[in-house]
Amino acid sequence: MPTEQVARAVLALAIAGLLAAVGAHPRVRQWERRFGLTVLATSGFPFLLLGLLFREMGVLTAPLLADLRPAFQFGLGWVGFTIGTNLDLRRIDRLPPSFTPAIALASTIPVLCTAIACSLVLGGLGVLPGLGLIRDVLVLCACAAVSAPANLRRLLGRGKPLATQLVTEITRMDQILALALLGLLAIIFRPDRTQTLWHLPRSGWFLMTLGLGALLGIVVYLLLRRVKGATEELAMLCGGIALAAGMAGYLALSVPVVCAIAGAVLINSPLERGEQLERTLREFERPIYLLFLFIVGASWRPDEWQGWLLALVFAVSRGYGKFLAARAAVTLQPELAERRPLAIALLPESTIAIIVLFSAATVVEPMAPVRWAINAVIIGSILTEIAVQWFLRREGAAA
Repeated sequence: MPTEQVARAVLALAIAGLLAAVGAHPRVRQWERRFGLTVLATSGFPFLLLGLLFREMGVLTAPLLADLRPAFQFGLGWVGFTIGTNLDLRRIDRLPPSFTPAIALASTIPVLCTAIACSLVLGGLGVLPGLGLIRDVLVLCACAAVSAPANLRRLLGRGKPLATQLVTEITRMDQILALALLGLLAIIFRPDRTQTLWHLPRSGWFLMTLGLGALLGIVVYLLLRRVKGATEELAMLCGGIALAAGMAGYLALSVPVVCAIAGAVLINSPLERGEQLERTLREFERPIYLLFLFIVGASWRPDEWQGWLLALVFAVSRGYGKFLAARAAVTLQPELAERRPLAIALLPESTIAIIVLFSAATVVEPMAPVRWAINAVIIGSILTEIAVQWFLRREGAAA
């Protein structure tokens, strides 16, 4: 790589890192919470545009992104590890028993609606039925599953604490479902045999994913059980996540899925500093999201009309699924809030969708439908955010 190009790449990454630190500032988070906005539609959108700009300038090239793959895998591992801590069985056991069917329906109905609608559109765009169509639909379904709750105080805070708790648990389980679909994608669509050293059937890779994640969770627990300070804990945590991400990447497994399993094993172990561990993980999560938005912007193709069509269908089908899910949840839980505020609270799209997109792009080949999926998720999240703000204003006026 020429010296001038190296200097431009280092400058671009430095700018992105500085802006990510600014975007993670508490003032920015407070401003987003105040207006009920999501990261993807506010502070994250400039990172998408910045990545698009640097790609057009020839800075973010494919060889450069390939050289930075170990750093990206560490970021995927950190986010996956954080999501895995949502699967705390002790917290789940304390939930009301009636929450289980409501959470299951609220998580699966939008996925099914998106799968049906996007399958028809992709078939009309020329994607032949088979593994290719299954691959593209799995990516979109994983992105449709995750939710970033809107302003719960404005929508659900009218003496309905049970509704707020339900929305929080639904968004946590949505992330688990998205990673489950991502893991299924990595097991079905394996890279070429010449690129991997191990050759196993799909059932073997499934057991390998579960076993490796559980083993690494135990290793991280052994590293963290005797730490005494926050600095030592952060150092051990970085080492454990780097080990998990490196082993998963070496075996061509889904890095966030393996690390999520490790995080779930760790959070359910007899660890004394479990709450402090979760705070540490979430403190560094937001800058990683913003940097991934910067990289995904380099793969964004807003000039492809197929992506815009798919974005419209993706946003409508996902939104319709969220309203159906809210209706089912209210039917199962009559003491909840009204179904419209509950659906609006579940409507915004989480930044986890970007992690799913980036991880899926490293698993499957960069074909045209994958680019359409990136456009669909980005444009669909913006359309969804516009709809959410319109609903919020309408609910506020009615109140």
